[in-house]
Amino acid sequence: MAGRKSRKKAEPKKYMPATDKVILLLVAHADDTEFLAGGTVAKFAGEGWEIFEVIATDNQRGSFDLPAKQLIKDSEAEALAAGKILGKKDVIFLRYPDGMLRDYRLNHLREKFIKLIRTYKPRIVFTFDPWAPFEPHPDHQMVAQAAVEAIGFSQNPKFYPEHFKKGLKPHLVAEVYYFAKANVHADTIIDISNFIDQKIEALCAHDSQMKLTIDEMKLALQANKVAPKTTASLDRNNYRGVIDLMVKMYCGEIGKKAGYQFAEAFRYELAGGEIVKAIKDMGLE
Repeated sequence: MAGRKSRKKAEPKKYMPATDKVILLLVAHADDTEFLAGGTVAKFAGEGWEIFEVIATDNQRGSFDLPAKQLIKDSEAEALAAGKILGKKDVIFLRYPDGMLRDYRLNHLREKFIKLIRTYKPRIVFTFDPWAPFEPHPDHQMVAQAAVEAIGFSQNPKFYPEHFKKGLKPHLVAEVYYFAKANVHADTIIDISNFIDQKIEALCAHDSQMKLTIDEMKLALQANKVAPKTTASLDRNNYRGVIDLMVKMYCGEIGKKAGYQFAEAFRYELAGGEIVKAIKDMGLE
């Protein structure tokens, strides 16, 4: 497949980490973090972690009615507002066309992710799990694969040595939290009971996407001829109650597995795996 360049370059970095407690979020769309890890992000931010989010696409197809240019502008403003609610330090927009990441070479996106990892030097990365099943969205699939490769190669100086001419250095990501819609490989459950309202508030900051969520829910109910009166009563301009119910149901089911009221689930990886864990447990200096 011939490579294509994104129409706009990533925005210049506004803020840089002041500590080594840095988290980088690599996601496809503006609301991915809030849906899949919003409570955990709020929890980490409250513990003093500096959190930077990279959003790969421009969300131009995240509405049935808004024009693409308006939607791109609105979506970025909404992402910044959600970031403030959760405590993110900055949001970086790569602005690939929404739904069309497959039109670009995987290595093109991987290089951008490696450069961002070397720029922000995160200890922790959150991203999509490339091995989780039943993921229908091609943008999620592309980000997942590019991210896992970037995490694996960012410490290797033989990958993209041109980065070093700009003062960057190889960087190893110590921990990764992988999320997914169907997170069947999850092995880590994080209690977000004290952060559920923050998660919902951040989700609702994505006004355009929440309206789309209601629109698609109505279409699904109509197609299956389920609860016609309830379907007719759904109001895309008054979505807070529905989003609140959906999130609490979803996070409540995860929480039950570990005895929490609300939780989020991840597949966790530590650099070095079992060897590092064993040495750590031995207490060696």
